[in-house]
Amino acid sequence: MSLTTAKDYLLLTERIDAKPVLRTRFTTQAYLVLATVLDLIDQRVLAVAEGQLRIADTVKFDALPQYLNELKVRLQTDLRQDTRVKTSLKVVTSWNIVNDIYDGIGAELEAANLVKRVIFQNNLKPHVIYEPQDASRQQVRTDLAQRVTAGTLTPTDINLWLILRQQDALKYLFADSELAALTTAFDRQTRQSPAAATAQSLVTTAGEIIQMKKFEMDGWLS
Repeated sequence: MSLTTAKDYLLLTERIDAKPVLRTRFTTQAYLVLATVLDLIDQRVLAVAEGQLRIADTVKFDALPQYLNELKVRLQTDLRQDTRVKTSLKVVTSWNIVNDIYDGIGAELEAANLVKRVIFQNNLKPHVIYEPQDASRQQVRTDLAQRVTAGTLTPTDINLWLILRQQDALKYLFADSELAALTTAFDRQTRQSPAAATAQSLVTTAGEIIQMKKFEMDGWLS
């Protein structure tokens, strides 16, 4: 199983330069967990219907990579208590889960020579960062634009576009004129898509959860 949305999201959003963007930023990390959940839905490991989340295929669920173990435990525990999406998606704000996912898919991307492993020092604590190769990052961007233009969107493309749009990050990938044309093409193709509507609902709900968590964190730190 390949977490294509999560991997492409890492390739597009992780940067080093002065500091990393994904590994050390709460909001960007939370959307990495959401990308993973969307991948599991696309591969019919999880399912969403009528505002409820459930495990759709226990065989596939049990066979998920080891780095998803904590996500699996959390989902199983939470879903026994409450299957509502607005409750179960609180999993996206877990530091432990996102760190496991980041390290897991980072190692897979490194094995494919799409990223390089570097050590970044932050507040005296070293972090392992998977820095995307320039060509790898550019390839994801180019492929996304080409498929949006050609009308050959994949579930990963839809997930990625919606997550980046939620973060107001598309403007950093595409020039204004290109983004306007791509947005028109994307909206036209997804307007009648139930899958896209479901993904959009999940992205919106996760965004609300992430924002609320940030308010809680700011209140605790102030």
